[in-house]
Amino acid sequence: VARCGPLIVGACTLSPADPEFCPGAPEGVAAYLHKLAVRRTHAGEGVSSRLIAECGDIARRWGCSKLRLDCHPNLRSLYEQLGFTHLDTTYPRGDRSFVVERFEIEL
Repeated sequence: VARCGPLIVGACTLSPADPEFCPGAPEGVAAYLHKLAVRRTHAGEGVSSRLIAECGDIARRWGCSKLRLDCHPNLRSLYEQLGFTHLDTTYPRGDRSFVVERFEIEL
């Protein structure tokens, strides 16, 4: 959680595995960032960058060398601007109605 005074301005989750979107990925190599959200009133203030940096620090403590995430295609440029490398585009539920872009960054 990111705060500005008493106000929560951003949040995300971090997990050591992502069996839904990265099935079969070797354990311990990457940590997985999900549900990154920033309050619109604080957009453009670096909240995403700070949350990602903190997740990277936690992932390193877990022994991971990468931070990975998945997102809707319309967020691709945001994560590329934040230093993530596009890995692929996938359809994890087996149909073309649900598309996911997968990214990673070296820690």
